[in-house]
Amino acid sequence: MKKFFNFIFSRAFWFNILGIILLFVIAIVILMVSLKSCTRHGEAVTVPTVVGMDANEAIALLEEEGFGYAVVDTLLIDSLPKGVVVEQNPAKESLVKHGRTVYMKINTSNEIMVRMPSFVGEQYKTLSVRLKHSKLKMGSVKWQKDGEVVNIVLKQMYNGRPIEPGTEIKQGSRIDFVVAGRDPNSKEEDEEEEETTSTLEEMSKLDETPASDGTNFDE
Repeated sequence: MKKFFNFIFSRAFWFNILGIILLFVIAIVILMVSLKSCTRHGEAVTVPTVVGMDANEAIALLEEEGFGYAVVDTLLIDSLPKGVVVEQNPAKESLVKHGRTVYMKINTSNEIMVRMPSFVGEQYKTLSVRLKHSKLKMGSVKWQKDGEVVNIVLKQMYNGRPIEPGTEIKQGSRIDFVVAGRDPNSKEEDEEEEETTSTLEEMSKLDETPASDGTNFDE
């Protein structure tokens, strides 16, 4: 027992204990540094601006700065140059983790074809929403009387000719329509109705006005 206590209180024993503690602390520090190096924990980088850039140049920039990239959609916007980035996510100047993937939408240099929907029989007021969903545009609208039917699409036209549902056309094409009823923005019919009403009122007043020469027709 005396030897045991002598060993416990000996300098060599405590040197060994301190050595073990020191090695344990060093191991923890090395592990934390390694994890931080692998995951870049807490490090944020700024997303570069690629909107408006040519797609190939945008990809090269993202790779150079350590970002991933993915093209998630292609659009067809006539007012923009072909092949440029239209949208990006995350947005420009965002702070994100290093290596984050940037998702892009590209204005394609190729024609995108879509299938023509059927609008005949649809309500006129729904056309704008349905055209946008189908990636088409509103052309001219001709109003035509068709009995009691109003605000219903009678014909759908493309380049001056009727177009059948399912026909492939270029995305963004303008579709013309013939719609039952009258143009809500036109005042011609209102003016005709006012003239007719005015004429009827004048005729009614003339019928009610007594003769002015004093002649009594009952005699």
